[in-house]
Amino acid sequence: MTQTDTIAAIATPLGTAGVGLIRVSGPLAPELAGRIFRPAHPNCAWLSHHLYHGDIVAADGKTVLDEALATLMRKPHSFTGEDVLEISCHGNPLILQTILEQLLEMGCRPAHPGEFSERAFLHGRMDLSQAEALAAMICAQSTKALQMELSQMKGSLTRRIDELRSLLVNALASLEAAIDFSEDVSDREIPAVSGQILQAATGMEQLLSTYRQARLFTQGLRVVIAGKPNVGKSSLLNRLTGRKKAIVTDIPGTTRDLITETIDLDGACIHLTDTAGIRPPTNAIEKEGIDLVWRQMEETDILLLLFDGSKPLTDEDFQILEQSQNYNVKILMTVNKCDLPPAWNNLLPDHPLYGKPLLSLSAKFGNGLEDLKKAITGLTESGEAPTEGVMITRLRHKLALEAARNSLKAAQTCLATGQSPEFAAFELSEALNALDEITGKKISEDVLARIFSSFCIGK
Repeated sequence: MTQTDTIAAIATPLGTAGVGLIRVSGPLAPELAGRIFRPAHPNCAWLSHHLYHGDIVAADGKTVLDEALATLMRKPHSFTGEDVLEISCHGNPLILQTILEQLLEMGCRPAHPGEFSERAFLHGRMDLSQAEALAAMICAQSTKALQMELSQMKGSLTRRIDELRSLLVNALASLEAAIDFSEDVSDREIPAVSGQILQAATGMEQLLSTYRQARLFTQGLRVVIAGKPNVGKSSLLNRLTGRKKAIVTDIPGTTRDLITETIDLDGACIHLTDTAGIRPPTNAIEKEGIDLVWRQMEETDILLLLFDGSKPLTDEDFQILEQSQNYNVKILMTVNKCDLPPAWNNLLPDHPLYGKPLLSLSAKFGNGLEDLKKAITGLTESGEAPTEGVMITRLRHKLALEAARNSLKAAQTCLATGQSPEFAAFELSEALNALDEITGKKISEDVLARIFSSFCIGK
């Protein structure tokens, strides 16, 4: 792949829509604008970042393919830093594909996944963390995830990494001076260096502490609804999602497989899973479904145990309670059917539910649903994601920060034990290299290719 190529791709999702977008980037973009687009106004000056109305014509210069709008954005003031042509045409997939084929015939080649963003990175229009945030923002499944990724795309993480990097550069410069001019540098300057290293290490720890919480909002929180048959699991799933996702009947064992739906709950991404009712299985299929429930209960983030408050507890209820205590998950105990006369309350001390915080609701009518939603979001630790502070959301960033932090710890040990400054300087250089992996200042081509290959085509 060379940067002299001109690339083209459909930038909007597949499917019929009112408008579709085709993006072209590279040195041939201005020429292609004149060849494939016939402006309605004869004196088209092709001013940068101006929108022009006209027809899209085939390579033969005669056949009209569509009526469209075209924009030419001249380098370096474009998304990729190259000359970019964008064509807004009607969103019929046949029209989009035909126009793309004509562009390829005129000298473009198909863009690879993420190649537009990769070119933006290579031309200095954004760093690697911003490019990753852009891709994640497009796929964000919750409002808080969207806010975090937008903040990173705007450079919040970049600025924080630059602040940490500045501390280490200054400390390294002092150490290098101590190495090169040992006779002129006082030992009293070393404590100042230690203070800069400590400040940078503290900043890294603060960033690392945000990882788990940020991942809850970007990847989502898994909530498994479990209980015996006919306690209202499917009704609750339907109520939380706002639509009939699961079949609800009075026949026990209606749900055989897992039913999963993703919702935005107070800005957080929640993956809800309805499960088969737990009871002695009546056949091999039901047994497989119930075995799957036990595995899901053990692997989830939040286990929502549902009980039928209109009937006495059964052996199945007690089995579910006993087994759930073996799982290292957060548990919400919820009593359903509060719209019916209660079959049990004022529990005695020997009862398994005695003293347990119990939520009461009616999945059928929605009573208590808001309290349940608040309880779920309350178990995401703070329940809030800071929109002004910087959070790290990617494992790659976490590993790089951990490597940098470990190098700083080694540097602090070198200084504390009176070792030669060269050893501490080496560790600081390693920490800087790790930070530069986050922003892409220093990163291998293989890692770079792997990152951008996960992006969508056209971005």
